[in-house]
Amino acid sequence: MQELLYVRTTQFELTVWCNDTTKRQQAYQATLAKRGSLAEVTTTVVSHQDPAGGVEGRSSLVYFSPPLAVLEAELVGKNACANQTITQFELGEPLFFENMQYHFEWIFPDNEHVVTDARLTHRRHRINEGFRFAKVHRSIHARFTGSVNTGNHVGWMCLPLEYVIAGQTHYSQLSFEVLPTKMDLYSDLSAMYHTIDRDLPLWRFSLMGTTDQDAAKGQHRGNFPLLWLANFRSLRAQLEQGLKVIAQAPHSRLQSYVSYSKADRLKGRLPYRLSEKVKEDLKNGLQEKRYRVEKKRLSVDTPENRFIKMVVLHSKKTLINIEDKLRQDNHVTDKSGEQPRLSAAFLDELHKWQQPLQKTLNQSFLKEVGAYKELRRASLVLQQKTGYSSVYRVWQELEFYLDMFANQSSVSMKSVADIYEVWCFLTIRTILLELGFIEQDAQRQSLTLSHFFEHQLTDGLTHAFRFYRDDGVTAKLAHEPRFGKKGADIRSYLVNQKPDIVLEVTFPQPSGQHFIWLFDAKYRIELDDKNRDRAPDDALNQMHRYRDALIRIDQENTLGAVSKSRPVFGAFALYPGFFDQLSMNNLYDTEINEVGIGAFALLPSATEQGGQNSNGHYWLQEFLREQIGDALDKSAPYNLDTLEERLYVQEAARTPYYGMKQVFYPNLTMTAALGPKGDRAADYFKAFQQGSASFYHMPTKTFNLKFKYHIATELRFLALSFFNNLADQHKSIYKIWPIKSVQILPRDEITEEQAGKQSVSKEPYFVFELGKALTLSYPITNVPSDSFRSSMKLTTLEKLDDVKVFGEIEEVYKEGLV
Repeated sequence: MQELLYVRTTQFELTVWCNDTTKRQQAYQATLAKRGSLAEVTTTVVSHQDPAGGVEGRSSLVYFSPPLAVLEAELVGKNACANQTITQFELGEPLFFENMQYHFEWIFPDNEHVVTDARLTHRRHRINEGFRFAKVHRSIHARFTGSVNTGNHVGWMCLPLEYVIAGQTHYSQLSFEVLPTKMDLYSDLSAMYHTIDRDLPLWRFSLMGTTDQDAAKGQHRGNFPLLWLANFRSLRAQLEQGLKVIAQAPHSRLQSYVSYSKADRLKGRLPYRLSEKVKEDLKNGLQEKRYRVEKKRLSVDTPENRFIKMVVLHSKKTLINIEDKLRQDNHVTDKSGEQPRLSAAFLDELHKWQQPLQKTLNQSFLKEVGAYKELRRASLVLQQKTGYSSVYRVWQELEFYLDMFANQSSVSMKSVADIYEVWCFLTIRTILLELGFIEQDAQRQSLTLSHFFEHQLTDGLTHAFRFYRDDGVTAKLAHEPRFGKKGADIRSYLVNQKPDIVLEVTFPQPSGQHFIWLFDAKYRIELDDKNRDRAPDDALNQMHRYRDALIRIDQENTLGAVSKSRPVFGAFALYPGFFDQLSMNNLYDTEINEVGIGAFALLPSATEQGGQNSNGHYWLQEFLREQIGDALDKSAPYNLDTLEERLYVQEAARTPYYGMKQVFYPNLTMTAALGPKGDRAADYFKAFQQGSASFYHMPTKTFNLKFKYHIATELRFLALSFFNNLADQHKSIYKIWPIKSVQILPRDEITEEQAGKQSVSKEPYFVFELGKALTLSYPITNVPSDSFRSSMKLTTLEKLDDVKVFGEIEEVYKEGLV
């Protein structure tokens, strides 16, 4: 194993080691090199620039809190310092990565500092249980050892150690940054956070995370402002609007007040008893006596206005405290020369949010309002009155989140694998919006509060994003729906299936067809022989499993017979591969076209944080645009019938079981003309007139100029036109022949019986073997004779009913045209 860090102090010796990190370092440097031209490096670590301006490497830091009086220290076997008090080590190169096992050992010497106990106080019980304190008798008094697997958690790993000496507890916290190797922590991951915070605020935060966004208190590593900005912007707008309404028409009520006045100051109609008392006192000479007068008047000093004043004061105070702390932390620069993490624009915006609150406090009616006393219950004014109800509802959320996060110095995140999965889910949602879909009633995926105050997505098709488009196409995007044996529409007969992302698109009536694509986000990468990012093989195998396992049940009768079909038109892995997608093709294009299984590289780029279109999802966007159309691209209009045909005639959708045939149109019919008579045998044309012809041939080049190659195998009927007699000016269709088989032969192998004459040409021809002809009730006339291709159309038997003129024939299978 490789020893990464050794530190000796007066109270303990700390050693950190792990397996060789060389491969992880190479992968990390390769990742940075790919993104060096796109991502601006604004990180909390030291960045070295090569002469060309690219990222040469990043030096991570290891922190100690409180500062250590170090007697001796080594980094990767090299002396680092001696006889110094330090708070951090600058590593020459990153050493801590995701999905690695790191071993830690604290050794407490047998001297005057007798250690009787030691333990970790990490908030995750599993990490604490991975360490063991043991007393040893000889030269070493005690040791505390254990290991940590970083898993898919990135960010700052903090190991807070407590050890007891002579009954007194001492503290020492070791903090280091765990880096991803498949993406850039400070460009890719921050862009994912931005997307998730915008659409699913609070989801990514986890109380039970292994890593934090803070190294230690005061190290200002937190991404908390991103959460605050994402979650409270809409709440703040609602709060300000409610306060404006209240300021225009504050609630008031009649309240009694008592005053004492002399007789000459009394005005208005007096109560009878009081007037008699005044008369009697004046008669007795008591002119200076004061009398108690109770009156009622409108007052704004109501419990509801006291509540509003409390909300404004509390929110303003909390904002001030957060702003002061962030500004203070943002100006702290450590020895690495770290730049402030928070922008001045963000801090200024935070300051501006306080101004509407101060403006409300300056309202004259609030100056008459007294101190707030806790409401025993919410009044009807707070629950129903305009303005008051808005502020009251907002406060229910503000009170929880402001109090929860204002005093928190570090926030954990869900694992980067979970972050990547949900970001992929939201990216597909974004693509649908870019293709002209509209979210129904702005319905969003609901979050539920699970154990340890973590927010989870409500999984399943019931709580899916739902979309509609002006052309009648609807879509449903679901996260981790479960398919089992008892599914109403789609079942998995053996084992429950739970793909990460399911996209179901429904075309409008009359077809009403459903199309499903599955996506599974895999935060893993393999490299091919050209050192390109590829999806793992097991992820691609899983896509085959998903597609084959899901069966649509179309109908079921009392006998238990069902009509089954395979609803999945494609299953694709999503992986964090980095490519310039605008200038190259997807590595899996061939496989996607052939079998409907493959993968798409999906990563954000630096432009995504600014709200601009990113090429990080270009391949997937273009694939979905081809499948379901783009209503916003007016330069490339689409036809719904053509789109539906395209989905069914793709190579992957047309692949049948061995020995079977699969066609889109069961009665697909091609119209064509007989060639010129020339020197052909007279019996050849006579056989067609009588309906006894058994073969028809056509040059493959002629067919391929009109139709795609696969159409020849899907044809079921031939409607052939010819001159029935010498007086005809146009060819007509009298009969329709069923096609028994079709094959390609060189012209010289086609017999005279089949073609009417022999030839020595080697040109390939389609040879159709025909069955017994069907005679039309009345011929279809006016077949063009100016060119052979003008007589060629694709239609169906049904669409030839009641057609009398060739020009009235309705064509189908536009996707089959060249």
